Amino acid sequence: MKEEARFFRALADPIRLRVAILLAVRGETCVGDLAEALGEADFKISRHLSVLRSARLVEVRRDGTWMFYRLAEPKNVWERSLQQVLRTEMAEHPVIVEDVAKLTHASGDERKAQKLTAQIGRQVRVLFLGTGNACRSQMAEAWAKTLKSHEVEAFSAGIEKQGLSRRTVRVMAEAGVDISGYRSKTVGELPNRDFDFVITLSSAAHFNCPRFPGNPKITCNRFDDPPALAEGSRDDAEALSHYRRVRDEIRAFVETLPEALQTV
Repeated sequence: MKEEARFFRALADPIRLRVAILLAVRGETCVGDLAEALGEADFKISRHLSVLRSARLVEVRRDGTWMFYRLAEPKNVWERSLQQVLRTEMAEHPVIVEDVAKLTHASGDERKAQKLTAQIGRQVRVLFLGTGNACRSQMAEAWAKTLKSHEVEAFSAGIEKQGLSRRTVRVMAEAGVDISGYRSKTVGELPNRDFDFVITLSSAAHFNCPRFPGNPKITCNRFDDPPALAEGSRDDAEALSHYRRVRDEIRAFVETLPEALQTV
């Protein structure tokens, strides 16, 4: 239990807890933006992030002189559940709502989106590429069309075609998004393969990603595979819980678009 104890000790500090929630809600973020949002000095936030990293709560990516932090991939069920709580229930706390608003201003998300669309001169064309276009990529396309239709022209496809999962349709309907008319398709079935960005949602999709005309920028944002997790579930309720969690995680990711693509 030593690792678990270290995990929770790292979150016992109010600033570190707020940092963890912001990373859960907003995804990868640089130190400077976190510091500005929380009203703390950069070195203090860096110190807190070092503690979180030592506890294996966060991971870091270097881009030149910039350091970007994100929550680490959950290694087990309880870590995954904790991240879901941070991303949903904890994100509704008034302090966090204010933190998120400040972080949005600090990171210049609206300016980045306007700049990206201005550079391209139209909506950003994004393909969400999955393994079988049965679940994750369908969710991402639907969320982008629902939440980001003015900035993103969204499409989805799979390396292969596995059929749209009925549970995917069900949990998206619970969130108010009707995808009952969607269908599973491969990249070869897309009428237009000219994209600005291709976002792969699984390791298999990224490894097998085909070439596209115009050399779009390709980035990988992996999410757990609900159909695979459902196979080991005890009942339908447990299976659906996996779908709902990934649905919410993908929504949180899509909400960062197209601003997050500026760093790709």
